[in-house]
Amino acid sequence: MKRYLTDSSNVFAESDVRVKRTVGIPEMRLVKVYPHITFQRFIGMGAALTEASGYVFAQMNEPTRQEFIDRCFSVAGNRYSLARLSIQSCDFSLGARPYMGKRDDDLRGFSIDDDWGYVIPLVKAAQQVNPSLQFLASPWSPPAWAKTNRMMKFGGHLRRDSYDLWARMVARTLSEYRALGIDIGRITVQNEPQAVQTWESCLYSAKQEREFLHGSLKPALREAGLGHVKTLIWDHNKEGALDRAAEVMHDEVFADDVDGVAFHWYSGDHFEALRVVRDFIGPDKELIFTEGCDSYSAGDPEQELPHAEHYAHEIIGDLEAGANAIIDWNILLDAQGGPNHVGNFCDAPIMYDCENGQLSIRLPFHYLGHFSRFIQPGAVRMLTSRYTPDIETCAFANPDGTHVLVALNRNWWDVSFDLTWNDAALGSRIASIDAPAHSIQTICW
Repeated sequence: MKRYLTDSSNVFAESDVRVKRTVGIPEMRLVKVYPHITFQRFIGMGAALTEASGYVFAQMNEPTRQEFIDRCFSVAGNRYSLARLSIQSCDFSLGARPYMGKRDDDLRGFSIDDDWGYVIPLVKAAQQVNPSLQFLASPWSPPAWAKTNRMMKFGGHLRRDSYDLWARMVARTLSEYRALGIDIGRITVQNEPQAVQTWESCLYSAKQEREFLHGSLKPALREAGLGHVKTLIWDHNKEGALDRAAEVMHDEVFADDVDGVAFHWYSGDHFEALRVVRDFIGPDKELIFTEGCDSYSAGDPEQELPHAEHYAHEIIGDLEAGANAIIDWNILLDAQGGPNHVGNFCDAPIMYDCENGQLSIRLPFHYLGHFSRFIQPGAVRMLTSRYTPDIETCAFANPDGTHVLVALNRNWWDVSFDLTWNDAALGSRIASIDAPAHSIQTICW
């Protein structure tokens, strides 16, 4: 049994954990893992490859680029296995831009050429290190001509007479990316369909999302030979995920179109509702955390620990509630938390000072690695129970037969526990483990 610990003095400090046999049945101070009681399958973990990230990546010299890519995608780094892309532009693009500037039912004016500037080179660099990288894509807004407010920004709705054409544009995007060797296996119908933003945004009621998905998007994907692509609804904050899932999937005709539910963290924990979403959609559909970031802290080192613990608390809560995958927001930003064409700056686990040529690997990146480095795609979550809320835990059984427990202590005091598993309830094996104040650790056996 190995332990990897990150705290105020260590980053992934490796040590052996002594396992001993017990006399009698242990009862006190326990964290119990039940390997034969399993739940959802883990798809993967990663971050969004935005145009902003690609732009910052392009400012690096070649050795720094390789260091960044290796840290994120290599087996010696965080082993990211899943990435999110935007269909057309988002707030973390260099500007608002459509793939087709004016309506053309034959798609003659359609082009993803702008993505060749910064997005596709970043994707290709990531694929060189991890050829098995999976992709999910989301639209922030249809083109202005397809919307009721005639703008890509400030909400508005998709015009009813543009449903089919926009669906065909989405399918065309996936086809062109696929021709480049970038197989996007999942899409969401719309990023944040209840948000009127100063950047690219579009509103969908549950009825509109259901009708667009069933009547336009699914048929367009099938027509383009992309029937295998999974479609996820909602892609907004957790507090509304159950309501939207229930409204969209109110009968079998529409429920069959939904391959999963995507969600964000910006409205708080709501893990209880997320558990019910998992039960409602059933074990065969996916539940994916597709975006979360912390506010821009201007490089304040005092904010790194709260942000890191926010990530870990969120990930444990989501996984324990039944989530299949975790996707962070921007994988890389500059020292100002951008670039961002509407000034909506935020922090990222890795930031790069373009002026001084300095790469900053921040504490949240290491906290994310305590999950992504050790929980393998295809792992299944195991039941865990703990004697105190002072320690937050989740555990997975990997496809290679290994087991992983992640334990987070967000308190100012140390916590200790005895780990038991398998037949340890019968008094066989136990490991005594300390969790230092403000620490995260991954235990592997």
